[in-house]
Amino acid sequence: MAGIDLRPLPHREAVEYFTSKGYAPQLQRFHHLDLFREEHARNWVVAKAMRDDVSQAIRDEMTRALAEGRTLEQFQASLAPRLQAMGWWGRQIMTDPVTGEEVEAQLGSMRRLRTIFDTNMRTAHAAGHWAAIQRTKRAFPYLQYIQIERPSKRHDHTRFHDKIWHVDDPIWQRIYPPNGFFCGCHVIQRTEGWMQRNKRAVDPPPDLEERPWVNKRTGEVFDVPRGVHPGFDSNPGAAWLDITEAWDGITPDLDPGQRAQTRGVIDGLRLQRVGSGVGQLAVIDPAGAPIAMKSGTAEAPDVRLVEDLAAPPGSSVLRASATEAPPHSFEIEELADLGLRSTASITASGAIWRVALAAIPPRDPVAAFIDHARASAVLLASIPAEESAIVYRHAMMLWLERHGVITYHFRMSERVRQILATHADLLALLLPG
Repeated sequence: MAGIDLRPLPHREAVEYFTSKGYAPQLQRFHHLDLFREEHARNWVVAKAMRDDVSQAIRDEMTRALAEGRTLEQFQASLAPRLQAMGWWGRQIMTDPVTGEEVEAQLGSMRRLRTIFDTNMRTAHAAGHWAAIQRTKRAFPYLQYIQIERPSKRHDHTRFHDKIWHVDDPIWQRIYPPNGFFCGCHVIQRTEGWMQRNKRAVDPPPDLEERPWVNKRTGEVFDVPRGVHPGFDSNPGAAWLDITEAWDGITPDLDPGQRAQTRGVIDGLRLQRVGSGVGQLAVIDPAGAPIAMKSGTAEAPDVRLVEDLAAPPGSSVLRASATEAPPHSFEIEELADLGLRSTASITASGAIWRVALAAIPPRDPVAAFIDHARASAVLLASIPAEESAIVYRHAMMLWLERHGVITYHFRMSERVRQILATHADLLALLLPG
């Protein structure tokens, strides 16, 4: 084994969770309570990092730390000089955008970088672990709460230590760790066999001893379990992955049974996509049951055509896309060529795009849009390729719906919504009138 350099693999699900975030609006960047609970799962923020370049610099370094397994010391050594050069360091007078007051604010410091690093690292890994838990919960249906033994452990968390509840127990929406800054608690998945061998049973529901807590920035009142720091009393992985309400909104043509069945399939595809890094596809029958499946590869991560699969007329296609972009034109032509009912794709960030074909054949309107969009080719090429694909394909789907070719329903993630907002002028050029 001499000479072999063994390095840990990045926690793919944690990276997917972290990079799926959008950015907090300006008025929610000043105080750590401005962006609260589940909103932290959807948007990136560092309190007092009001400038976009500062926020981006911290996020880029956090992404690098997650992807490369970098230590706190490496994170601080790389980021501190950059922040100092940007002038985001030490204590400075700032104006609170919500109250209008001038306050002395702590910007960058080694201590703050430690808090930023630890909180985001623990939360990202916890959310990524939750995705893995959901993917494997049939084999590992129980979670055991573990509090590590150390001098700084929180005694209020000791009452949860060694307790076991089912993965789907609502308790994990309230006390899924971390449960505070620098909290070292975690969970371990357990099988039915492990429970029997160790003579364990599911513990009774605990008394969370919830107490009202007022968010001084918003005036909202929340019930928070004793010992759980306000804002940590939610499950970021669950907030990231839950699409129940969104799926209901973009499937108005499905009955409740079909809606639940298809949501289960597309949830599963997304979990496989987040874990593997490659696209996933399923052909489903009119009732919503899968009849054929296909995966991308490392060389070709996005799943393309379904013509080599069993796709009888009236069936639909569900995809977990390897990109964030809406459907491609070939997917629309696929609907017509194969007599399919609809196609829907979900992204790692939780954006969902769903298209059903109307009566008009798509080829001529697709060609007309492509011809029209040539005038914007230089502008499209001037922005990052991923953003260009999102803007271009969203414009095409809106164009096709406007011309009666498709019906188009979507739920944007915060990240996708912000990309489209940034390029609103370009989107308007692609959709005149």
